[in-house]
Amino acid sequence: MKNNPFAAIFRDAFYKDVLDGSIYMPNHNTEHPARVKSFMRQLNRFISTAGEAPIMYPKYAFNEHKLFEYALFLRGYMRDSQNVLAHLEQKYAIDKDLIALFNASSEYVVACNGKIGDKRTFDNNVGYKVWKADLSAGLQNATYEQVVTSFTSERHNLFLFMPFRVKGTEEMLSKWMYVNMRQSLDNSEFKHNIDTYAIHYPIQKSRCSNITSVLKTLRFNDTFYEKEDMAFVKNHWLPFVAENIELNDQNKVIAADSFVPSTLMKKFKNITIFSYCAGTANAHRCLNALYDITQQIYGNKIADTAMQNIFVNSYGFLPVRDKLRYSGIHFYTNATQDDNRREPFVNLNNHTLYEKTKVTNKKMPARLSVLPDERNYILAFKLSDKIAFWENSQVREIVDAEFGHNMANISTPNLNNGDNYAYNVFKNVLINSSLGKRGGEVLQMTEQTSAHNLLTHSMVQAQLQKIRS
Repeated sequence: MKNNPFAAIFRDAFYKDVLDGSIYMPNHNTEHPARVKSFMRQLNRFISTAGEAPIMYPKYAFNEHKLFEYALFLRGYMRDSQNVLAHLEQKYAIDKDLIALFNASSEYVVACNGKIGDKRTFDNNVGYKVWKADLSAGLQNATYEQVVTSFTSERHNLFLFMPFRVKGTEEMLSKWMYVNMRQSLDNSEFKHNIDTYAIHYPIQKSRCSNITSVLKTLRFNDTFYEKEDMAFVKNHWLPFVAENIELNDQNKVIAADSFVPSTLMKKFKNITIFSYCAGTANAHRCLNALYDITQQIYGNKIADTAMQNIFVNSYGFLPVRDKLRYSGIHFYTNATQDDNRREPFVNLNNHTLYEKTKVTNKKMPARLSVLPDERNYILAFKLSDKIAFWENSQVREIVDAEFGHNMANISTPNLNNGDNYAYNVFKNVLINSSLGKRGGEVLQMTEQTSAHNLLTHSMVQAQLQKIRS
């Protein structure tokens, strides 16, 4: 797309991070491998279409490992470009040429497997890893078991769609679940009354492949899903839809024993999701796939009503559209003085909505907004400078280098903030929604909530603003 501001960002980063220190040979063209030429062809196409001069890379003899790291870090360059984030137009963030570039980068890193001395091996056709969590001893001591069968549709279920791509070991999963969710899942309800599952991609899925999926989700949000998303639904969610479902190779329903509508509504109410960052795009696509099957059996009207009973809690990823099929609350954190401190991924996913909903009142800890569908809320919290917490009888600190994107902002009781409003609200919403509460009920605080937090919560709710399409 012409004038896409990320073209200059990528071009400058290439000269700095790939070509710096390499040998320039003005009268000679280096013969690079086909994988390099293919990726560079797409990179130069993106840069040139935007109006920037192409990169004359054949004149350089550079270390290919630098190009490999550059391809993996493209989203990082976007994240760090605060000057662009300040005035970003959404069309540039989901530019079809940008999607083609990320797709080329994902193909390039796979083509590098075993050829450049890097020990990492990528495979972008891998499916989700699914685990059931045993939280009886708390999240820090949780155990996990891989799941290959369907989930129980008669019980309350919380599905955690996490953005990390980690080795498929219980130890690694346990570490990253605790790093992100911290104390937010330490509650008797999660120990006894709610089945909790963790869903993530394995380490073989490259970052650039994941971002390609995210960008396609943002651009084609209403119906788009990938084969891995449909595979997840067929493997795990069909009992929520009907009994004895049979699908052909094109995912068309050829047989099913449907439920009465009231039973379908009840079962869909047992689907509650928490998703973090890119995990929200994964969850959204899986819900698109679920809707595809549901509407084939029940028709659009009943399917639409059923989907509204599904509740999505997300962090660090604003809704992909103004009117969603499902219901939910979407959290993020921002600095009230956000010049050059904008939450980068929230900006990249929906800059306009970020500007409409961010915290701007220095005296308030949060800002509550509701989307035009009147079923999806956005709750933005004020960013703390540091997060201090107890761990193993010691005080530890986290500095959020991404200006609000760290989950610890709402999943950790912060010793620097005795009120801990964000943590208390998030934990209450997660419990309420997981137990099947919907609408404004999920915002109810527990009886144990401090009087000051209850007063603060009332003030935040009183400032509810409606977002116009």
